[in-house]
Amino acid sequence: MFGTRIKKRYVALLLSIIVLPGLLLASWITSSAPERVYPPPIDRDLAAIVARDTLVVLTSFNSTSYFLYRGQAMGYEYELLGDFAEEAGVELVMRVVPRDSLLLNLGVGDVAAARIVPMEQDTANFAYTTELYRTRGALVQREGPPGEALPAPADTLLDVPPETLRVNVRRIERPADLAGETVYLPDDSPYVSRLLELEDRITGDIRVVVVDTTSEALIREVAEARVPFTVAQENVAELERSYYTNLAVAPAIGAEHPVTLAVRENAPELLRALNRWIEESRESERWRALYRKYYVDRRAYRERAASAYLTAETGTLSDWDALLREHAAEVGWDWRLLAAQTYQESRFDPRATSWAGAMGLLQIMPATARDLGLADPYDPDENVEGAVRYLQWLGEEYWAEAIPDPQERLKFILASYNAGAGHVMDAQRLAAKHGDDPSRWEDVAFWLLRKSEAEWYQDPVVRHGYCRGLEPVEYVARILEQFAHYRQFVPAAPEA
Repeated sequence: MFGTRIKKRYVALLLSIIVLPGLLLASWITSSAPERVYPPPIDRDLAAIVARDTLVVLTSFNSTSYFLYRGQAMGYEYELLGDFAEEAGVELVMRVVPRDSLLLNLGVGDVAAARIVPMEQDTANFAYTTELYRTRGALVQREGPPGEALPAPADTLLDVPPETLRVNVRRIERPADLAGETVYLPDDSPYVSRLLELEDRITGDIRVVVVDTTSEALIREVAEARVPFTVAQENVAELERSYYTNLAVAPAIGAEHPVTLAVRENAPELLRALNRWIEESRESERWRALYRKYYVDRRAYRERAASAYLTAETGTLSDWDALLREHAAEVGWDWRLLAAQTYQESRFDPRATSWAGAMGLLQIMPATARDLGLADPYDPDENVEGAVRYLQWLGEEYWAEAIPDPQERLKFILASYNAGAGHVMDAQRLAAKHGDDPSRWEDVAFWLLRKSEAEWYQDPVVRHGYCRGLEPVEYVARILEQFAHYRQFVPAAPEA
C-alpha cells in the first residue's frame, strides 16, 4: 500500500463532523414527491480519481453501510469499497453527509453508498451500478406488547406523550389492508412512491408520514408502540427483529429490487470499473462473507445494537473517553486524535501487553515508564498521563522548531512515538541528501521506508541503523485515518 508510491499517495483527508438528523415530523404526503433540483455535475471521472489517489465515498449513517463499533470503522459498503479502492490503487475516504444531501453532483464525492435503491426520477442525474444484492420492501408492524427500548435519547417522533400512541393496531395481512392506516417512512425512503402506487389500486387512503430519521429508528418506534407501521428493506428489518422480538416483518410491499451504488452520470469510466468489479466479485466467498457479517449474523447485530460502544447511537468510543479528553488538552490535541492513537496502540485495552513488553492503553515501554516515573503503567490514569508527557517531550525536544507546520509536526511526533525520533531524523537526513524536503512528512516517510534496506541504513548519514520503516509509516497513516472516522461520529466536546 505504501511502497515506492508513498510520496504520491500518502495524503490523509480529514473529514467534517457528521450532521446527525433529528427525529422531526416532516409532512403528510398525498401526492407524488416534488421534483428535485440538482446543480451541474462536476467533471471528475476515474482517471482524475486515480490521478489524485483518493476515492471519496458519500454515505449516511446506518447500521449496515458505515458505522463505528468499539472504536472500529465497519460497514458492508465501507468494506466492499475498501476492496475496490485497494484494487484501483487509491485511498478510500468516507464522507458522511445528511441523508437528504447524498447527491454526487455537489462536487464532494465520487460514489454514493448507503443501501441505495435506484429511483427512476434520478436516472438523468445519477448512473446506478449493477446490483450488490437484492431485497424487497416489507411492512414492519408490532405483534406483541411494546419492547424494551435501546439506550437512546428520549425524543420521540411526535410532540405528544408516548402513552397516547401506545395503542393496539390491527394486524396487516396483505398490502391492501393498509387502507385507512398511517405509515411512517424516512424522508429518503424509496417506498414512498410504492405506497402511493398501492394507494391508487385500493379503496381508501394510505396516510404516509415522512420523517427525518433512519429506517432503524422508525422500526424501533414501531417496536415501542410510538408509531403503528413503517416499511423498510426486508433484510434490514429482519436484523432489527432479531433484537425486537415483538415485531413482524410482513407482508412484502412490492417485488424484489436491487440495491446498488451510484455515480454521477458524467463518470462513465468509473461506472464501468465498478460494474466490472461487482460482476467479478459478487459471487466470491469474500462478498458472501461480508453479506453474512452485516445482514445474516443476528447475534453480532444484537450485540452491537445493545452495546454502549455503537458510537453513532451513544456518542461513546470507549470507557476512557473522559480520561482522554482530560489529558489531550494538556498536549493541545483534539481528544479524538488521542483516542485514535489509543485504539491503534491497544484497542482501548488497559491490560494490553505487546510482544516487546509495551504496556497499557498507550503501550509504554518499560524503559520509558521508568524515565516517566510511572509506578503502574497499566493504570489508565498513569498510562495516559505519562504518554501525554512523552508526546509533549517529543514535540518540544525534537520537532517544535524543526517542523513549523503543526499538521506536519503531528506526523513526525507520532512516528517518533512509534519508532523513536532517531530513526525519523535519519530519514530526514536521507531526504535532504537526495533533494527532498526534510520538513515534509511524505518525503521523510518515503526514506523511512528505505531504512529497512541495507543500501540505505548503511548510508553514512544514517546514525541509528536498521529500521522496519513500514511500521511507523503505517502507524501514522492508520491513526490519521481513524481520527477521520472519529471526527464524523463523535463530537469534539461532550454534549450538554
